[in-house]
Order: sequence, then C-alpha cells, then structure tokens
Amino acid sequence: MIRLGALLLAVCRTVYCWMFFGWSIGSVYIVTLNIHKLLRTHLVGRATVAAIVTSTIFIIYSVIFGVAWWMVLRSSPALKRWAISANLVLIFFYFPEVFWGWHGIMKYELEWWPVILLGIIGIIIFSIPYHGWRGNYTRTSLINS
Repeated sequence: MIRLGALLLAVCRTVYCWMFFGWSIGSVYIVTLNIHKLLRTHLVGRATVAAIVTSTIFIIYSVIFGVAWWMVLRSSPALKRWAISANLVLIFFYFPEVFWGWHGIMKYELEWWPVILLGIIGIIIFSIPYHGWRGNYTRTSLINS
C-alpha cells in the first residue's frame, strides 16, 4: 500500500512538472503578445505602463514556473521550495492587480478557482516527504521483513 501511495505521488509530481513547463511557455507567449501589441498600437501613457508592468510580472511568473519545472525534472534538492513558490503564484495570480486598482478583480479571482485549487493541491503534494516511488528496498530486505 505504501508503494502505491508513493507511485501516485510520483505521478502527481510528474503531472505538475509538465504543467509548470506549459505555464512557463504560456507566460512567455503572453509577454510576446503584449510586446507585439505595444509596438503595433503605439500605446501612450498609462496603457504603456500597464503593458510594461504586466509583461514584467509574466516574465517573473515564467522564470518561477521554468525553474520549478527544471528542479522537479532533475529531482534537485531545492525542488520543494521552487514547486511551492510556483503553486503560490497560482494561488495569488491576481494579487499584483490589487495595487493597480483593477475594477472587478474579485469577479476574475472567483473565476480562477480551479487554478487556485490546483495551487493548493500542489502545495500539499510537494509538502509530502518523497524518496522515490521505488523506495530504498532491496530484494533481501523485502524477504527478511
């Protein structure tokens, strides 16, 4: 039963690893769209500042998701911190918008609940101690026990 739980934990961590990769690429795509729109429309004033700040925030998100993906993929000792920080980004995705006075933020935050739920589940998954789904068992230790 313990091995089944460890296998399920390994599968969940793998799924989150590739979700981090997808979100990192998606964040880069959003930044390129923002920059392309900024260059094409020649926005001036407050719209320019908003586009630059949004692009900067998404670059930071992309770096966090990308590093979390790489740490989980390589089973680095620092993966727990990066994975939990990536899941916190999912939970507090709209938090920077509070400072900009974006109207209707609670409506959009409430529509984001599936991703918030993924972030909470991800924090739980990466908080569980994990030593590999195969464990440190040898054939003789299993026979002797």
